[in-house]
Amino acid sequence: MDLEKYLFKYVRVETNYGEIIVGYVDMFCTAEENEEPYLDSIGIISNRAAREGIELDESEIKSIEEI
Repeated sequence: MDLEKYLFKYVRVETNYGEIIVGYVDMFCTAEENEEPYLDSIGIISNRAAREGIELDESEIKSIEEI
């Protein structure tokens, strides 16, 4: 899943837990193990002025779309 392309965009995410999250992607990172990338994650805030949000990794995301 190419999560980096959603950086600085508004998205609608359906999680594997059945939750729908709508917000602005303000963070992208790739976790590494032994200098090899293995897990991407994004941070979603409710709007650009928000100070707190939620972080989801690709294993928690069922679907994501730009809105």
